[in-house]
Amino acid sequence: MSHTADQEKLVLKVLSYKPHQFYEILEVSKSANDGEIKKSYRKLAIKLHPDKNPHPRAAEAFKIVNKAWSVLSDPDKKSIFDSTGADPDTRFNPSMSSASARTAGGASPFGGQSFGQPADFDDIFNIFFGGAPGGRRGGGQTFSFGNNGFTFQSFGGPGSGFQSFPRQRQSQRQSQPRADPEAATDLLTNLKQLLPILLFVLISVIPTLFAEPSVPDYSFTPSTKFNSQRTTPTLNIPFYVNDQFIQKKSYTDKQMKTFDYKIETSFIQDKRTKCSREQMIRNQLFEEAQGWFSTDQRKLERAQNYPMPNCEVLKQYNLI
Repeated sequence: MSHTADQEKLVLKVLSYKPHQFYEILEVSKSANDGEIKKSYRKLAIKLHPDKNPHPRAAEAFKIVNKAWSVLSDPDKKSIFDSTGADPDTRFNPSMSSASARTAGGASPFGGQSFGQPADFDDIFNIFFGGAPGGRRGGGQTFSFGNNGFTFQSFGGPGSGFQSFPRQRQSQRQSQPRADPEAATDLLTNLKQLLPILLFVLISVIPTLFAEPSVPDYSFTPSTKFNSQRTTPTLNIPFYVNDQFIQKKSYTDKQMKTFDYKIETSFIQDKRTKCSREQMIRNQLFEEAQGWFSTDQRKLERAQNYPMPNCEVLKQYNLI
């Protein structure tokens, strides 16, 4: 299904705005009331929804409109944006804490929740180290283990469970050390909280201990060094190895099969990475072609004709 000229014009118009031009994106003035903002959003959302607009970048424009609506439909976010001109959902906005940024999501007038906000790093940090979600890591307290000359600094406030390394006092008392039961209990609790991280590291290291021998050199282009052709097991992608590799008897059938699969996986990952880069450059060229009041046809043609050889290879193998 092909898109109309009006559909393409609307998509490109929305994509031409900067990320924080929320009023311009929804085509309303700063003095618009809630009803006017809602009405304009509904109109744009219907026209840009991927089910209604077949333009290849309609989904991208639809997300931008939803982002603008999530800010302007929320009184707190709208107030922050009007006073600072910055996106109130960003973690780096001093006017909004991570907790409010996480919970102040705008509701869509079509029902349900609008596009969600990304998880806050503070929450991930506190999940591992015992703090409350959205809590601050500043402040903290200092406590010691009896009279043994060791002090600890807490960085997460009460319950955060994250302490610095022990610091020994220069002047130690000669009396018999006495253990602090509460501090010892806290230390045991902290070790238990760190256990998931230690297990994760251990699981990551174990495969390397039992890894199979490194694969020999290969190339996807024939040469004097790599002149013996092989093919990958699933996609039959040709690649080349040297004669010594073929003549070796030390590789088992399982190792040879694993080697072929590794080559295929490496090929696909390389093409996907390069294809993503090609798509980003092409999208950037499309954005540069869109002016405030007109489209630069020369730049638009350049974007449309931008070569994407790696994406074509993936299409050839039905991978995209």
